[in-house]
Amino acid sequence: MLNAKNISLLAGIFQQAALVLIIRYSKTRKQDEVEYLNSVAVASAEVFKLCLSFILEFISTKKNKEGINNTNGTKGGHISHLKRMFKPMLVFNDKESVKLVIPALLYLIQNNLLFVALANLSVGMYQVTNQGKLLTTALLSRIMLKNKISGMQYVSIALLGFGVAFIHLSEYHAKEESVSTASSATTATKQNQILGLMAVLVCCLTSSFSGVYFEFILKKSPTQLSVHCRNFHLASWSFFLATVHILLYDNDQVMQYGLFHGFDIYVVLVVVAQGMTGFVVSMMIKYADTVLKGFAISIAAVLATLLSVPLFGAHISSSFVAGALMVVSAVKMYSHYGIKIEESNSKKDAENKDEEIGLISKEKEEQNESSSALGSDNRGDKRGANHRRKLVQNP
Repeated sequence: MLNAKNISLLAGIFQQAALVLIIRYSKTRKQDEVEYLNSVAVASAEVFKLCLSFILEFISTKKNKEGINNTNGTKGGHISHLKRMFKPMLVFNDKESVKLVIPALLYLIQNNLLFVALANLSVGMYQVTNQGKLLTTALLSRIMLKNKISGMQYVSIALLGFGVAFIHLSEYHAKEESVSTASSATTATKQNQILGLMAVLVCCLTSSFSGVYFEFILKKSPTQLSVHCRNFHLASWSFFLATVHILLYDNDQVMQYGLFHGFDIYVVLVVVAQGMTGFVVSMMIKYADTVLKGFAISIAAVLATLLSVPLFGAHISSSFVAGALMVVSAVKMYSHYGIKIEESNSKKDAENKDEEIGLISKEKEEQNESSSALGSDNRGDKRGANHRRKLVQNP
């Protein structure tokens, strides 16, 4: 049965698998004309994110009781609604948005290196190696957010590292052997596994730090803005930095061939798929949960790896399967024991709240008893005083 939860998970699986496959195809296909610029594709994806965030914020604000529903649908009401919606989305209107420059720069680096990684690594190797962001995210969240990591989670992180290393060693030895087909041989000569590996590792670091830093800003920010407003701010800074990157490093090629040279339907699909990443992930977290999101991303990685066999002639060896199983097991182990920590923390918080409530109730009872005792004493004193007065008046 299709509900919001299942639709969000299916959308996440499709988007994550399609993004990797489309980028891989767009970077390894044979083209007669000059290849498109990665920086222009990234900047176009940020424009798509800007438009999408604005539309989603408009829809969510429209559904709010304080929004357009209270304006009786008048023209002035629509204009005032747009003003109320767009004012907090201005970048320099919110001082907290300036702090998003750091994650915007890191996301820009990550998105550009994604093209470099998929141009030099197979889909399966990229998908498995990209799971290394679990290690970097865990360490950074432990340092920056003071999150607790159990002993079994450290074991899962070590298992993850062994699995990724095992896969890369098997791939390295496989490349030393003779290549079966001429087409794969020409593709292999263009690929640099070391460069692709370094690109993925930097992607893991930038993705983890930007994600943890963005979460830190959302939790510590004194201003309460919607996620769509924050995404709009983030995309604004990313687009600005992407434009600067084009002007500094790719301006000569743009002046010679044009800004959108090499763009076709496949590159447009790359832009749309990359622009939908944040929206799809947030939708999975909203309608499902973090564990199901992890399952969906793992399924997407397996699906993309299997589809790369008929699409790109990839070869999946038994050692690759063994390393992939180690990585998947490590991810599931880390998520499982992370839930136990959250449950224990929630139980402790609930117990502490119950104790606080009990103490407060006891204090109130003691105050009531003392006040009643004081009241009775005061009444007794008043009665004694009245009796003495009567004796004085009538000796």
